[in-house]
Amino acid sequence: MSTRINHNMLSIMAQRNLQSTQHSLDNAVMRLSSGLRINYAWDDPAGIAISENFRAQIASMDEATRNANYNINMLSTAEGALSVIDEKLIRMRALSVEASNGHLTDTERGYLDTEFQQLKSEIDRIALTANYNGLQLLDGTYSAGTGIKFHIGTHNIRYNDYYYLNIADMTASAIGIGDTNLLNTLNAQQSITTLDAAISSKDGERTRLGAYVERLQNTLMYLGIAHENAVSSESQVRDADIAAEMSEFVRAQILMQSGVSMLAQANMVPQMIAGLIG
Repeated sequence: MSTRINHNMLSIMAQRNLQSTQHSLDNAVMRLSSGLRINYAWDDPAGIAISENFRAQIASMDEATRNANYNINMLSTAEGALSVIDEKLIRMRALSVEASNGHLTDTERGYLDTEFQQLKSEIDRIALTANYNGLQLLDGTYSAGTGIKFHIGTHNIRYNDYYYLNIADMTASAIGIGDTNLLNTLNAQQSITTLDAAISSKDGERTRLGAYVERLQNTLMYLGIAHENAVSSESQVRDADIAAEMSEFVRAQILMQSGVSMLAQANMVPQMIAGLIG
């Protein structure tokens, strides 16, 4: 290389390399301090688009998981109310069997019927007051029509991401015991048959709600697995490899020190050339 004073090419080259090293050092510091490989769109334009798509899916999975848990809690509330109704129906059937026996007087059957009617009223009260977050569950509000919407997916496809659940009317009249009484043996005998049908109806509804809870629990398991894999994929795209970034940081530090030293040496070259003409 020829010797010149006006343009110190060694210094210019050293400055360019130093700027490149500074950029690498800045990136390493940014990634180590943030934990992210992609901090700005220009760090990896394609990568940030992929990462943002994963983040949207992850956020939606979080909400779908919460929805499924809310739905389980709601169905547990309805099932709990049905379990209490179950106890009342069993006691009413026992009273009906007792009242069917001919050894009782009408007065004694009247005593049995008093308890019987109170149990029936309690079934109505439970059915009419079973409530979850303002939703009436057992009074027939959702026994027909579209029902209650369960949105437990991340998209908007019916049956895949959401479906509707109907809950049967569990009031005394709806399950067929509204007019029952134990005032005579004939009525008591008829009540046994009527209560068997009511118990069967109640059992069917409890079974159906239990199956939906099981289904939602399986949904939660799937969402957990999908969430885990989506987070892992997003992390691979966006997160910094700390070991690799630390190695890059140390390399850039060494090059920075070397570059500064070489720049100082390059800046001394014009002085040495000037000595030739001094």
